[in-house]
Amino acid sequence: MNWKLIRLIDAYAGIPLVYLFVALRKVLRHRRRNRSSEDSQKFLVVKFWGMGNIFMLLPSIFALRKSFPAARVDLLTLKSNKDVADAVVTFDHIYTIDTASIITFIKTCILNYKALSVNDYDVSIDFEHFARFSALVSALICRGDTVGFNTTGQHRHHLYSHPVAYDNTVHITGSFFALAAQAGAVGADYAESFISLNQLVKARAKSEILGDLAIPSCETVIVMHVGTSANFSERRWPVQHFARLINLLIDSYDVLIICTGLSEEVPVVNQVMERFRSCDRVIDVSGKLTFRQYFELIKASDIVISADTAPVHIASACGIPVIGLYGPNTPLLYGPWGERSAFFYSALSCSPCITNFNAKIHTCRHQEGKGACMEKITAEEVFQKIKDYYLDSDAKYKSPKIVKVPSCAA
Repeated sequence: MNWKLIRLIDAYAGIPLVYLFVALRKVLRHRRRNRSSEDSQKFLVVKFWGMGNIFMLLPSIFALRKSFPAARVDLLTLKSNKDVADAVVTFDHIYTIDTASIITFIKTCILNYKALSVNDYDVSIDFEHFARFSALVSALICRGDTVGFNTTGQHRHHLYSHPVAYDNTVHITGSFFALAAQAGAVGADYAESFISLNQLVKARAKSEILGDLAIPSCETVIVMHVGTSANFSERRWPVQHFARLINLLIDSYDVLIICTGLSEEVPVVNQVMERFRSCDRVIDVSGKLTFRQYFELIKASDIVISADTAPVHIASACGIPVIGLYGPNTPLLYGPWGERSAFFYSALSCSPCITNFNAKIHTCRHQEGKGACMEKITAEEVFQKIKDYYLDSDAKYKSPKIVKVPSCAA
């Protein structure tokens, strides 16, 4: 399904539906079940869009687990996220909606409504920022408390019994944590939750996963995720920059570069690999790995380099150093959140152009052409940062400072 079209439909049809639902609820004098926080034993977590978002909400789930150790915590998500949710092994039950076609979407929505409605959830927590669909789903399913973001201009807060003001100055992991607190997580510390997360995702030996994938072992393994999916492709770092960075790295260090990407990103990765087909220190696994294999590869790597997409957050959750590359979206909200990570950000006068206030719907019209903000991040400066903070023997794994590309006029 076309994600931009879905978001447009959600924006223009979703708002009237929100107010219609609120009006019907008043007419029918619907009342929610009263409860105290101690009574919460069944939680429904709703998160549809963003594979990386599943990882960013994990500290919040651990906070709930700590506060309600006997509680059931279920997840409602998209079918495309099923493997991700399975890999983190933290939800009791995972329910999915299939968006392969309009028919399967409607069918799975109905089936999930029937299945979830009988579970009698005490609390539903909607981790979406702007989607009206998720807010409607939460309100329809849960007879107990409903928690979600009150995001300016989105009108979805009318559907929650406990709306939480969305703070656009706080990293998304922190915003998610605020929802967990509103849902009753008490005495839970973000840092403790992060430690629990790292304990969950302990890696297998590097040699083991590389052997499983028939990849030659190397002391230093760098994963480069070249694509960003078709969802606002201007987030991609130019392929020629990736190629230049690879050249700089393999010319200077004994490293193994593994280029990754989803099946639909294989043509983009091929553009990089055209320059390195004869080099045994640059490996292409794009479109070849299951998510479980990819997860293990990230955990076994030494550095991950990626534009604004899921690998940034997978690596962050695993405590793997990551270099994030940003332009259309702000790393202040969606940047790496691990201790040994950094980001580059082309803060043009038009940046960020995709936000939680515009439902991340935007068309780049920069005078220098689409993706100008990503073009301005050079391979040389990324290489220098990797060299200074990770690869030089006297500075390896030193915690880097945040890097920001100087602002340029649009």
